[in-house]
Amino acid sequence: MFKSNKAMLAALALMSIFVISIIWTNYRSQVDLRKASLQQFKEYSQREADAFSHLFSERRNDLIDLSTSRELSSYFDNKALGMSPEYGLHASLIQISELLTRIIKIKQINGVPIYTRLLFVDETGKILADNEHARTMNKQCKAPIPPDLSPQEVRIVFKKSKDKTCFILMLPYIFRDEKVGTILAWLNAKEILPFRSGSSPDSEPRSMNYLVYNKTLYSPLNDIPQQLTDKISSGWELPAGRVNELTLNLDQQGKSLETLIVRSMIKGTPFSLLSIVPEKELIGSISPQNLLIYTLLLATLLLGGGFFIIRINAHNLALNIRVEEAAKQAKQIEQKNKQLISEIEARSRAEKALREINDELETRVQKRTADLKKRTEDLTREVLERHEAEEAMRLIFNNTHDSIFIHDAEGQILDVNDTMLETYQVDMGTALQMSIKNDFSAPEMDMDILDENWQKAVDGEEIVFEWTAKCPGDGRLFEVEVALNRIEIAGKLVILANVHDISEQKKALIQQAEHQEFLGTIFEGIGAAVFVFDPTKGMMVDCNSVGEKLLNMSRSSILNAACQTEFTFTSDTKKDLLCPNWHEQGSYEEGILSLQDSTPLPVSRHLFEIHIGGMTHLVQVVFDITDRKYLERKLNIAQKLESIGLLASGIAHEINTPIQYVGDSIRFIKEAYTDTNELIDLYEKVLTAEPADRENILEEIEEHKDDIDLEFISSESIKACNRALEGVERVATIVLAMKNFSHSGEEKIKAVDINKAIQNTIIVSRNEWKYVAELDTDLEPDLPRVQCLPGAINQVLLNVIVNAAHAIAESRQDEEKGTIAVATKFEPPNATIIIKDTGCGISKENMHKIFDPFFTTKEVGKGTGQGLAIVHDIIIDKHGGAIDIESEEGKGTAFIIKLPIESSEDTDA
Repeated sequence: MFKSNKAMLAALALMSIFVISIIWTNYRSQVDLRKASLQQFKEYSQREADAFSHLFSERRNDLIDLSTSRELSSYFDNKALGMSPEYGLHASLIQISELLTRIIKIKQINGVPIYTRLLFVDETGKILADNEHARTMNKQCKAPIPPDLSPQEVRIVFKKSKDKTCFILMLPYIFRDEKVGTILAWLNAKEILPFRSGSSPDSEPRSMNYLVYNKTLYSPLNDIPQQLTDKISSGWELPAGRVNELTLNLDQQGKSLETLIVRSMIKGTPFSLLSIVPEKELIGSISPQNLLIYTLLLATLLLGGGFFIIRINAHNLALNIRVEEAAKQAKQIEQKNKQLISEIEARSRAEKALREINDELETRVQKRTADLKKRTEDLTREVLERHEAEEAMRLIFNNTHDSIFIHDAEGQILDVNDTMLETYQVDMGTALQMSIKNDFSAPEMDMDILDENWQKAVDGEEIVFEWTAKCPGDGRLFEVEVALNRIEIAGKLVILANVHDISEQKKALIQQAEHQEFLGTIFEGIGAAVFVFDPTKGMMVDCNSVGEKLLNMSRSSILNAACQTEFTFTSDTKKDLLCPNWHEQGSYEEGILSLQDSTPLPVSRHLFEIHIGGMTHLVQVVFDITDRKYLERKLNIAQKLESIGLLASGIAHEINTPIQYVGDSIRFIKEAYTDTNELIDLYEKVLTAEPADRENILEEIEEHKDDIDLEFISSESIKACNRALEGVERVATIVLAMKNFSHSGEEKIKAVDINKAIQNTIIVSRNEWKYVAELDTDLEPDLPRVQCLPGAINQVLLNVIVNAAHAIAESRQDEEKGTIAVATKFEPPNATIIIKDTGCGISKENMHKIFDPFFTTKEVGKGTGQGLAIVHDIIIDKHGGAIDIESEEGKGTAFIIKLPIESSEDTDA
């Protein structure tokens, strides 16, 4: 009995060690499982955030692709050329709107449009283009365009109100290194954002996801708990990638629930993703520490029970002996019971086997019945399909656009289609009694050719030839293409004749030949050199005789030269005339062509794209503009002389006034000089006279002083000299201003002081405005020099100031003078000149016509209508600047001229 107790103690000790090791292993497993679950939750949240990041990245790419579209650049190219909305800009905006509509239709996810609206606005926020039906759509959220929005940056703005939520993407549009507008896109957020509902695959945690933007939450699928909204709006800082615990009310009963929350950043966006999961579902309701405590308590109870069992074991040993004897008897009884149970189970297995055999037989019978039924249905379907196929083939046979004849080998017609009956105007019975050779062919055709082709078809060859057919009804003749093929129908060889009416094609070919001859005549007789260039092969493929004469080369030499021979064409940059650049297509330029003998030739070049044989080619049309340039130079000289002539009388008057008081002052000095010389002679006489005569001479000197008023001469002589010098300076100023205005040297672009040019023009034109207006100037002292044509800019300033003076003169009342204000500003990259007047203004109906050549509102003989047309040509065409007009009829007009500080030539260089 003692040995038995010791064995039980040892067994109890081993069991204690075993239980403790199992408890510790379970604790470590729970800890590792908790860490793995939390890590899996963080990874899941990051994957969801990456899905959002990918979606927004694709949308950025959409806007960047849209910004590079040709429709947008075409609009600003047209606008830069000075095109008005009535003459082309409106059409460009329509093309942009159609592009936006196509993008909305094309860009879809699972059949759902990605965007609800696309806009293109200018830099002031004015809508230039909208997608189709945008006005009939629900009003979208609005968001201001950030002023710090940089090029190539797609800004995502989130706007949320009581009844709508919007995701707006913005991309600035840059044209010629200047921001000129913004592309805006509204996302169909509720339908396309990759939110998942509360149920997830077994491998993912069942979580609720929310987008965070600043202090705002968004989710189209899950309600946002009020506690979470309060925490986010109060500035709760939740580090990204770390799991935190939070108590929330997630059910409708308002019960608090412990949850786990993790924040993941959505790369490339201002958003982050909050993922929330109930703590109980992710890691269970009992922590590893509590589970360890509960397990240890249970183990302690079990071990205590073991000790108690050992204690009472001694008392139970005697009883155990008796129990063992009773157990032996019970074992015998149990063996007998097992034997009976085995017999019962054997019978049950036999019955089960019989039932399975019966079930298998029934299954086989059902399967065979189903197979027979299926075969019957398949045969029925096959018969119906063959019948439908025959009907379909007959339908195709009758509705083809070609006439079809089916003959036997001897030429007897067996069948024709409905198109043949309609084309040849016969019925089926009549057609079966006729033949192609005797009844459906023109009499003048060579029937031997038909017999020869027929025999080839009978021998198995596929024959196609042209023929002249005849309509038996009215005898009409028409051209056809006949295709003969030998085929087998129901085991019988027949000849299938497919007759295609090509009469219209023949007419088209004749018209095409005539059109080609017409184009050839234009090509050679246009009076301009035409060069056709293949950009894919880098070689010239054609030129006309004018081109040969222009380059003094034969056509073959030009085609062989192409990019290997340099004919330099210089406009804004140097180009190779025989090797045009693809990116210059659609351009018109004027410049100098350097021939092989270095002779400079003024030419104009128009480069555009055409398609020849399905391939894109570039065509250059080059005009010799030597005569035109000569006439333009003469016209410019005439215009300058006209301006100088108009100012000549005024300048003469301006010089006459200071010359008059210069002459008066010099005459006064001359008279004073004569009187003073006489006084000096008297003083010299005193010095040489006898003492007795000196008194008389001194009296004579005093009388002479009184006569000539020596004191007046002394005070006024200096003033007269100053007046003379002032007059000379005034005349010199006028002459210098006239010289600077009219003699600017060669008309080449150089740096010009705009303020000085304005002052010279004011001096030169003073006689035009001084009687009708006061002229005020507000010139910015730090205005940089402008790269421009000096003489042309002087012409612009003179025309606008003289126009202002004339406008004030027309509206002048009661001899009251008007005001002309001239100001300059530096508005990078432009220098701005503002010339305002208080004249009669311009009516709305004339506003769009003032720059038209020969348009004038003055009386006949008082205006040529060329002044403002010249201004527009100089500022827009020659300098790439801009002119804006602000006018109110009866109150005055302001001309706002913008000149680039750097010329286009400097920019290209």
